[in-house]
Amino acid sequence: MSPFLFVLVMEVLTLILRQRIEQNGGFSYHWRCDRIQLFQLGFADDLLLFSKADPNSVRLFKEGLTVFAGLSGLQANLQKSNLILSRSATPRDTLLAILDFQEGHLPLRYLGLPLLASRLSVADCRPILQKIEARIRGWDGIVLSFAGRVQLIKSVLSALQVYWAMAFILPKHVIKEIEKRLRNFLWKGSTETGYAKVSWKQERSSIWVNWISHYRLQHYSVWTISTRSGTWGWRKLIRLRDSLRPCITYRIGDGTSFSLWHDPWHARGALISHFPLGPQHTSLPITAPLCMVILEESWNWPSVTNMESIDITHELPTIHGGPDRILWTGPQGSFSAAAAYTVFCPPGPTVGWSSLLGGTFKIPRHRFILWLAILGRLSTMDKPWLQHLGPTCVLCQEDVMESHEHLFFMCSYATSAFVRYGAWYHSIGLIVVGPRSSGGHRCGGVESMWFVLRTELFWLPLYTTCGGSATFGFSNTPRGLWRT
Repeated sequence: MSPFLFVLVMEVLTLILRQRIEQNGGFSYHWRCDRIQLFQLGFADDLLLFSKADPNSVRLFKEGLTVFAGLSGLQANLQKSNLILSRSATPRDTLLAILDFQEGHLPLRYLGLPLLASRLSVADCRPILQKIEARIRGWDGIVLSFAGRVQLIKSVLSALQVYWAMAFILPKHVIKEIEKRLRNFLWKGSTETGYAKVSWKQERSSIWVNWISHYRLQHYSVWTISTRSGTWGWRKLIRLRDSLRPCITYRIGDGTSFSLWHDPWHARGALISHFPLGPQHTSLPITAPLCMVILEESWNWPSVTNMESIDITHELPTIHGGPDRILWTGPQGSFSAAAAYTVFCPPGPTVGWSSLLGGTFKIPRHRFILWLAILGRLSTMDKPWLQHLGPTCVLCQEDVMESHEHLFFMCSYATSAFVRYGAWYHSIGLIVVGPRSSGGHRCGGVESMWFVLRTELFWLPLYTTCGGSATFGFSNTPRGLWRT
């Protein structure tokens, strides 16, 4: 409500000033403001008035403010109001005396940003650096985890930079200084200069990749190296390549990154596996890169007469130019750890009762017991390791082997327990009808609607698994309807 009232009041001031401008022909608009007749901008409780630096225009503003103060009681705060003049404006003392304002100078801070008449300089951006440092110092006494510092950088410190970047193109030096302070806070927890644990400039190569290339592969390829050499972990990794190969596509660019004989860029796979004598017949070394047979984005194979070598030149892929690329064509469309895991460990088939175990409001303990019951894995006496306890149900004492079907659907003790609880809960008018027992009784009720749903989710899949038939539903009362 308050901003809306301010807009209404400022609209009155605008009408007063516009009326005086139209009646007084001596008003001169500010540079590049006459075509749209712009003389005022207002935001929140701030007001900006524009005109040429001549006494008539300034005096008109003074008269308009005086009339507005008499109508609304709102007067300009002389301590916070400034008159900003250009360097060529004269007479300066006369203009200041008319408004009785203090003389201001650019850059002037407005809404936390500097008002400038020139290009933003590094010195003009000093306030944002100081504000970031002040925020970081305010967090020095708080023990923050790495994740906490990351969250503060994303939500607070980066927001300061974004706010300035929405209005200005920040100088490159200022951006580097901001990143320096964010980096120090991330790794050190303060503004002190230190070494980062991870370089912000990511190199295309890594120490691990270089070490594997020089000491494990030794200029060969991961697709053709023997699976019998190396450590146990290395051999395990190499054996996964057969599962990964269908998900990899080699896109040939200039051929400098691919091995001619060991990489599976060809339709038949790695050439050394299909043409072991190829290096001898073509006089191309076994460590040759693919670019040795590429000339100006076209294939340039040496002249050979051996039929085995001639077969190599068949079914050659297209040369696309540019850098070589290895593309992921497996699950999810793009490479990720989850996509690779799906390749190595394919998910099993989805069962029809999987939705019964999901959901936020299901109690984990009940879900686990329901899962074991559906699979028939509860520790009942029909299990081989429990059959030595005897073929007698410990609940009803009948000479029947305790099993899932007997325990949940045939046991007289379990049925009587449900009946007793059902009689007690019947007073609330909410009954869940469970499966019929051998004696024709119905099992009892529960005390809440959620317990009703939970009981149905337990009985229905279990009884269906056991091959029985049952009737489920709510009582025909105002609090529930039958469902069979």
